[in-house]
Amino acid sequence: MKKFFAVMAVILFALLATAAFYFPLTTSEAQADFGVDPAEPDMPRIWDRSRSTFGKEDFLKERAEAYAIKRGIIDGNAPDPGARPAAVRKMEQQEIARDLLPPSEAKNALLAAWSPIGPNPIPNGSFPWSGRVIAIAVHPTNPNIVYVGAAQGGLYRSTDGGTNWTALMDNALSLAIGAIAISPSQPETVYVGTGEPNFSSDSFFGVGIYRIDNASTTANISGPFNKNAGNSDIFTGRGIGEIIVHPTNPNVIFAGSTSGLGGIGGAANNVLPSRGIYRSDNAAGASPTFTKMTGLAANTNASIRDLAIDPNDPNILIANAIIGGGTGGIYRSTNALAADPTTATFALVEAFNSTSTSELTAEFTAIHPAANADATFYAATGNLGGRVLRSTNGGATWTQQIDNNFCTPQCFCDIAVAVDPVNADKLYLAGSPTMVIGYSSNAGVSFTNSGSGVHVDSHAIAVAPSDPNTVYLGTDGGIYKSTNAAASFTSLNNSQFFATQFMGVSVHPTDPNFTIGGTQDNGTNYYSPTGTWARVDSGDGGYTVIDQNAADTTNVRMYHTYYNSISGTLAGYATRGTTSASWLFRGCNGSAGNGINCNDTNVLFYAPLESGPGNPNSIYFGTDRLYRSGDTGVTHTVVSQAPIESGVAVSAIGISPQNDNVRIVGLANGGIYGTTTGSLTLTNLDPSNTVPNFFIARAIVDPNNVNTAYVSMSAFGIATVYKTTNLSSGTPTWTLASGSAGNALPLVPASGFIVDPSDSNTLYAGTDIGVYKSANGGATWAPFGTGLPRVAVFDLAITAGSPRKLRIATHGKGMYDISLATAPTVRSPFDFDGDNKTDISIFRPAPGEWWYSKSSNGGNGAVTFGTSSDTLTPVDFTGDGKTDIAFFRPSTGLWYVLRSEDLTFYAFPFGTTGDVPVPADYDGDNKGDAAVFRPTTSTWYISNSGGGTTITGFGAAGDRPVPADYDGDGKADVGIYRPGPGQWWIQRSTAGLVAVQFGQTGDKTVPGDYTGDGKADIAYFRPSTGNWTVLRSEDFSFFAFPFGTTGDVPVPGDYDGDGKADAAIFRPSTSTWYAQRSTAGTLIQAFGQAGDIAVPNLFVR
Repeated sequence: MKKFFAVMAVILFALLATAAFYFPLTTSEAQADFGVDPAEPDMPRIWDRSRSTFGKEDFLKERAEAYAIKRGIIDGNAPDPGARPAAVRKMEQQEIARDLLPPSEAKNALLAAWSPIGPNPIPNGSFPWSGRVIAIAVHPTNPNIVYVGAAQGGLYRSTDGGTNWTALMDNALSLAIGAIAISPSQPETVYVGTGEPNFSSDSFFGVGIYRIDNASTTANISGPFNKNAGNSDIFTGRGIGEIIVHPTNPNVIFAGSTSGLGGIGGAANNVLPSRGIYRSDNAAGASPTFTKMTGLAANTNASIRDLAIDPNDPNILIANAIIGGGTGGIYRSTNALAADPTTATFALVEAFNSTSTSELTAEFTAIHPAANADATFYAATGNLGGRVLRSTNGGATWTQQIDNNFCTPQCFCDIAVAVDPVNADKLYLAGSPTMVIGYSSNAGVSFTNSGSGVHVDSHAIAVAPSDPNTVYLGTDGGIYKSTNAAASFTSLNNSQFFATQFMGVSVHPTDPNFTIGGTQDNGTNYYSPTGTWARVDSGDGGYTVIDQNAADTTNVRMYHTYYNSISGTLAGYATRGTTSASWLFRGCNGSAGNGINCNDTNVLFYAPLESGPGNPNSIYFGTDRLYRSGDTGVTHTVVSQAPIESGVAVSAIGISPQNDNVRIVGLANGGIYGTTTGSLTLTNLDPSNTVPNFFIARAIVDPNNVNTAYVSMSAFGIATVYKTTNLSSGTPTWTLASGSAGNALPLVPASGFIVDPSDSNTLYAGTDIGVYKSANGGATWAPFGTGLPRVAVFDLAITAGSPRKLRIATHGKGMYDISLATAPTVRSPFDFDGDNKTDISIFRPAPGEWWYSKSSNGGNGAVTFGTSSDTLTPVDFTGDGKTDIAFFRPSTGLWYVLRSEDLTFYAFPFGTTGDVPVPADYDGDNKGDAAVFRPTTSTWYISNSGGGTTITGFGAAGDRPVPADYDGDGKADVGIYRPGPGQWWIQRSTAGLVAVQFGQTGDKTVPGDYTGDGKADIAYFRPSTGNWTVLRSEDFSFFAFPFGTTGDVPVPGDYDGDGKADAAIFRPSTSTWYAQRSTAGTLIQAFGQAGDIAVPNLFVR
């Protein structure tokens, strides 16, 4: 919060714990199995349901530890302070390179715009919520100009008292705001300190101090400034707890540096800058530098959470130093403006027996008694549960005013204070939960609690210097305002203020809006089909799941996690149907329940929750073992070792949407285990530690390929995504899938990860600085979209509808989504019944009969259409999803098409004698286009179904046409095979020309998408050996396999409808078909007779 000209200063001290996290719950929304503390309606009595010795402080401590583990801050590790800013700068370079790419559909997709969808805000009766607000500063002469800093939501400005908000620093190197200070003598200059100083493990570290000039208008931002005179970085990786600006000189500022943790993920052994008090004497210049005031506590590396200055004598500086061993407490300097900052001296004037944190505020010079040269200071300390101290002699000595535990048990975080600008005896004090906010009219001797309706976890109070009735309050629920000196408050959280810290997101299978997401401290929230938000459950929301069998929005089964604790004997999650009255707890709460054991050796605070296939979806939950439920959580069975690794928690679960027996599990220590057969003993999938041993944030099985899986890690300074394509081998090979050089993911946590189910080659990664996309299975990556703040993205989901959208859960700016390019419709060739499977089919020349076996129901279809001299050209000309029987008559150049819809036909001229018909969808409208290749001139003529004719010269004498969609853009590409040298030449419509040597004279061309990545693979069948050889489009590696023998006719197609081409042959000697289906096994079927032509062989050249 902002500190102004002061004669009286107030210092807040609080017991230091490992973190600050909260669990609000309104009575009306209390989950069925948990009671509510009537004295604190926003806090569920969850520990009352578990061990009697497990209290709220234990709950908060374990949440802190969970964040630290997930962030990799364990065993003395510290996050790499330079990794995140370096990643942002690299992203900026990648965005420039992306913008310079030549025009293409792929580039247009990367440049789509992100849109915020809320919560805007979270409904909470008359007090809607947002997310954690840490710092507030009010203009000295205009109470309507206010600056607000959020924990990971950046800086907001309002010039109309909070009616409207403008985000000012969304592209800064850090969106974690710790302190805001307005220059008293030059109020258009505002200093912003980055790095949340709350000592919580989800507090993101900062990069130093930004300066904003013309702050209330054009807001010209400079920085970050973080260097000393020797050009060493003294702030990056730390948090700025407070900034004090000299009362009359905007060039002189004091900054308190604190511990800065890394948010959710990441670790590296690094030396962080020394904490303490820093002074700059050129802060308003082009290149400010800072000097550490080493006279404090013998230059101890101590966190300084807050500072206060005597505005009449700026040499008097008061600080709270967080130091162990009884030397922490209130320090005082009387020569803070010494010419050399290193010579300024500090004396310990009030020691506390524990480490402590603090906040400061001050009243105006105008009310300072003329007869008293000494400033009056106040200190609010979390020591002994919450006390207020007072000094009337400039901070030299202190006396206790109250000892009423006003901030128990969250004094280490939820504590704030302010003073009335015209009445030195009126104080405002806040803590959690005993006094959310209260005021005193007798210099802190007693307080009146006045925080009814606001979020219970308070962090900042700011009184408008020019209007003492205007009081702003910052809590975990956002920003509030009082116009009656804190007698009552109203919420300023609106559609322009985004600060919600989401943990997870899940979407409905058919409705594009229906979404649930868990948040830190603000419950589980619901985005309705009508686009409105509701808080559907309270507490700390974590992972979420929506059953994908939901056929509508009125009967939906949903799941989400609360907190979990082994020491608290609580492990499980909640489920609810849309017609249910409340959430039902699934798990154990003090004794074994539903098959989940409270005596497991470990569980994460935010335990992973995932769904598998089936109706209802199977549900998986992780402690130190993997649990599975097939009945919406009513019962559970252990489907792994018990434990997988003793004392190590499961951190990620991946289940194949195709096969519930394919499971992969990531551990908090980097271990990876799994099974592809449903075995109850999971196999170590990375025994050689190819994947670095860091927290596994996500484990994902390709939704279209049970052999492909990915893991992403929360870690700084390393590549974070790995991939295997042989999962079922038992000993899968892991390869880096993070890209390289300028096309790599940033070296920061990748907490979110998803594979596009419509195109397995398209991947999205949610990183600490935004979203990246890969269009080639992780080989290269690029920043995805425009307009997204540099915020941490914890989870991603792809919505239903058209267009589909990528929806993301950010940890500080709410949810965003972005429209995805319409995925090309991949239809199986020779599909006469429209079930997206290739049908066995023949043409009998003599009578001109077509016969096909319907894969949808096993029945047969037959029609007479054409003669023995016609060239057969069956494709879907009408776009109804069914192949139309058709032929080209060389003698006349006429095409005849028998509509599949009603078996009427039409004819049209296109081509001449000698032309080779090559029908395909060249314009990407899901309709086959009539086309011919003219060998005499090597010219292609394409009659686009949308209108117009395309004429392209491509090829040479003797070439064979091989059109197919080789670049996966939904359009067939012109291509030829040159038999002599065995060369393929492809003119890809979006990816450019490619030429490869693959094959030899006598081979038969059988291009198709054999790998399921949405792109046709170059391939051939060798009749002399019966071997098929496929060149993968992903990386141009190849594989070969035998299927057939001499005399067989290759008939490739997608016979099982899984989006992958299957090798298949027709054996004329017995009229038998053999198809090696990629997911349904080998098909053997007799169909036809001697002399029949196999229709799926028509375009084999």
